[in-house]
Amino acid sequence: GVPAVLDGCSCCLVCARQRGESCSPLLPCDESSGLYCDRGPEDAGESAGICMVLEGDNCVFDGMIYRNGETFQPSCKYQCTCRDGQIGCLPRCNLDLLLPGPDCPVPRKIKVPGECCEKWICDPKDEVILGGFAMAAYRQEATLGIDVSDSSANCIEQTTEWSACSKSCGMGFSTRVTNRNQQCEMVKQTRLCMIRPCENEEPADKKGKKCIRTKKSLKAVRFEYKNCTSVHTYKPRYCGLCSDGRCCTPHNTKTIQVEFRCPQGKVLKKPMMLINTCVCHNNCPQNNNAFFPPLDPTSSEAKI
Repeated sequence: GVPAVLDGCSCCLVCARQRGESCSPLLPCDESSGLYCDRGPEDAGESAGICMVLEGDNCVFDGMIYRNGETFQPSCKYQCTCRDGQIGCLPRCNLDLLLPGPDCPVPRKIKVPGECCEKWICDPKDEVILGGFAMAAYRQEATLGIDVSDSSANCIEQTTEWSACSKSCGMGFSTRVTNRNQQCEMVKQTRLCMIRPCENEEPADKKGKKCIRTKKSLKAVRFEYKNCTSVHTYKPRYCGLCSDGRCCTPHNTKTIQVEFRCPQGKVLKKPMMLINTCVCHNNCPQNNNAFFPPLDPTSSEAKI
């Protein structure tokens, strides 16, 4: 009834020593039962010891004490386990993100009466703004009994790269997912972007070798977004066109807050990408219309 294990030389099978029995490097304890060989305070490598139980520390959570290895549910949304003084929790609700699309521009979660987990709905309004970023709305999880400062202090930051701009010319948008917030919750951020204007594009170099990678606007311009116009003027950098068949896209960018003035006196603040440098490359999807500039000059208006 005792498991057989290899001795300290990894040579012969011996009976695993049980709790309270003597042990040594040649006679190991039954580790499958959580035993270890306690050789005293000096723990000499060659001396004999006694098999003892490896006891883990208890956990304290929201005023309750949980034993090592004990599993509990602080709320219907989480299942937690105590591991040697540390608490790890797994969500029991679906945490999938709903990225924006033409049919659902502003997705957000709502509380359903009688149900634990929230569900996604599509909000046609463009009013969900948090910290200047339009994103899926979320509320603070107050059911866990953890201070917000504590949860953010233990948060491992995860942020994806900004996606490619949705349009190769004119105003488009790009998105990313990040947990850079006090709740340490993965949320979606959206920013406006303009790789190049659709009109007045410079002709390609006749030799077919030179690529204009980055060019700066010669005059100050105002950005347009949903019939709104930016309050301030800017001299943005644009990506040029590659005459050898390659794609020219932003390589290094930054995000600024742009204030737009709309009809009826409404004011919007939107994050927007500004280009520092561009690069020509061959990784260009041939079937993706976003990389082929439209011929309609009115397409440079911001329509998202």
